Amino acid sequence: MKSNRKLTDKKFYLVTVACLAIMFCVSVSFSTDINSSYSPDQIIGVWKQVSPELGGDGEQDKIKIITKGHFVWIHTINGDIVMSLGGEYSIDGDTYIESIRYGAPTNQRIAFGRRVIYKVSFEGNRKHIIGGYENTNRVFNEIWERVE
Repeated sequence: MKSNRKLTDKKFYLVTVACLAIMFCVSVSFSTDINSSYSPDQIIGVWKQVSPELGGDGEQDKIKIITKGHFVWIHTINGDIVMSLGGEYSIDGDTYIESIRYGAPTNQRIAFGRRVIYKVSFEGNRKHIIGGYENTNRVFNEIWERVE
């Protein structure tokens, strides 16, 4: 019975990823203009988190795909998606603001409808973000490297 649940969980996550991909593609077609003090080309792309290093068991990746006005974030362990979310973003100077509009069921109750506010800086093919969910004390201090 346990293996059937694991198979069902994997199917559920695959369906979730497919739905997120469809929503992401649809949202790209409705993208908004970005106002910023740096080039949108600096933020747009595929990014992989390189710091802080991901600990725990298994091979882990955090990937963020950013297009003009929209983003999708995916966290995997051993190739299984364990968390994901996405939505719209805006830029105001060096401030990058994500408005979370959708996500995997494991994230929706925590993040859906919230905003995450970061200060962003760039060095070569890396971006440094520091910030967190609006109206909380939790701070994310991360370095992401451009994959594409």
